[in-house]
Amino acid sequence: MRAGLLSLIVLLAGAALGGIGYHVERTYAVQPPTVTETADGWRISSRHGRLFSGLALSGPRLLWQNGPSIEYFDLASGRLRLLGPGAGMRVTWAPAVGERYATWFEAERDGSLAATAVAYDTVSGRRWKVADVGSVYSYPALSGETAVWCSATEIARPRIGGVRIATGTTFDVADGYGTPVVSDGLVVWAQGASGPFTARELSGGETWPVVPSGASGELTSLALSGRVLAWGQLAPAGQTGAVAATSVDSGETRVFATGVTGLAGPAFDGATVVWAERGTSAAHYRVMGRRLSGGQAFEVASVSGTVVEVAVSDRTVAWIAHAGGSYRVETTELPR
Repeated sequence: MRAGLLSLIVLLAGAALGGIGYHVERTYAVQPPTVTETADGWRISSRHGRLFSGLALSGPRLLWQNGPSIEYFDLASGRLRLLGPGAGMRVTWAPAVGERYATWFEAERDGSLAATAVAYDTVSGRRWKVADVGSVYSYPALSGETAVWCSATEIARPRIGGVRIATGTTFDVADGYGTPVVSDGLVVWAQGASGPFTARELSGGETWPVVPSGASGELTSLALSGRVLAWGQLAPAGQTGAVAATSVDSGETRVFATGVTGLAGPAFDGATVVWAERGTSAAHYRVMGRRLSGGQAFEVASVSGTVVEVAVSDRTVAWIAHAGGSYRVETTELPR
């Protein structure tokens, strides 16, 4: 009896110390952001100048990178969770999120050949290592349970591949460098900073070039939903940019905006293309939207500071902005 009580006391003390240690690390090392509910959505502000990046949004599931950490915020409940990095890991890469799963990369250091893909189930709360990645060449993209990325397990030999998160089954898409995005079983990637684009059906293996009209200059972002690829591209001089969407099958291209200064994005959810552009000054940005079904571009939000990333899902728009050395994530609803 005495030995059992002693063991119980040791276990309880260990749990308490572990909880205290987590609280101390979360408060002083990880530096959790400050969460504020606004009239239009949420504002999540960094502490002590921590960098926000890697914005990902699907329904009420919002993820981003907070310095070396991965944060998950449930827009419906207002609950904030720290998902990574795991034990012994010091580097994470921008997360991706879908209807149920989220994924990101973790490694012991920058340039590590031993990076791993980590998955998180937003329903059960389970977190696990899902695949070995090697050297990271692109951030992961996710659709359903299918994640894709570009990496290399051998030095200077990149390839595009991925994993089925539910089963842990890995697969190859193509050899060489690329920045892939995925929607259902369709993968599209840019072979360089300014393209060209290539598409591949995972089920049948059919591969073909996607040739949008008027594309030239450095790409700012790619977003794929269904059979439509949204992309942003800077003019050859690099001062202004354009936002467009292209049919992956026909190459038919629709231009949504041209002459955009300070372009961030675009993001695309199948219904609305969203991007950010400089407004009246360098310290003022506008988050803009345009429906794929037609109509003119419209302003989603007027933002104080510089917007560096945008995301859209259903009726929710999110963005990362920074001003005065502080970063923040903000959300709002699309106008009807």
